[in-house]
Amino acid sequence: MKKIILLTILLILFVISCGESDVENEVIIDKFTDNQGTYTIDYFYKIGFKVNKEYDVSELENANGAWFGFWKNSTGKSIDYEVRFYPDHQSALDYGLKYVDEVIGDDAILKKSASSWTEGIQDRRTRSDKGYGGSSANSVRAKYLHYLVYDNAIILCSGLDLSYAIQNCTELVLALKEL
Repeated sequence: MKKIILLTILLILFVISCGESDVENEVIIDKFTDNQGTYTIDYFYKIGFKVNKEYDVSELENANGAWFGFWKNSTGKSIDYEVRFYPDHQSALDYGLKYVDEVIGDDAILKKSASSWTEGIQDRRTRSDKGYGGSSANSVRAKYLHYLVYDNAIILCSGLDLSYAIQNCTELVLALKEL
């Protein structure tokens, strides 16, 4: 009986120690990455990105194009993104960030009358339905909680919260890197 208990304990310790060696390395994509690459919407099509709308960028300073669409993440869930393209990374930083910063997160400007670039403003909104009652139920909030400037592209990412939005940005960029 003591041998069975000892063997059981050794087996449990072996299984636990094997499990600890399978630690996943979390990949983190910097918010600003310049690999000197130049992306277009065609690269996003190649990874399965589906376009819902192409925006008129005539009033989006120095932009080459902007699209609203979705991409299925590693779990097969469709995630909304907005992708904007500039001639190069520095142009994206110099001209694009002022338009992006105002539509990201809790303090996002979501009213057409207050937004610097109104094209697609309705697509940057989502409803917050957290089961609250009264005036906070079903209130409008920013759809995009995070963004990346990856080479010449600015990618706005949605998510249930900031950590999911960061994960969604990361997964999309990792798919692009595999091309």
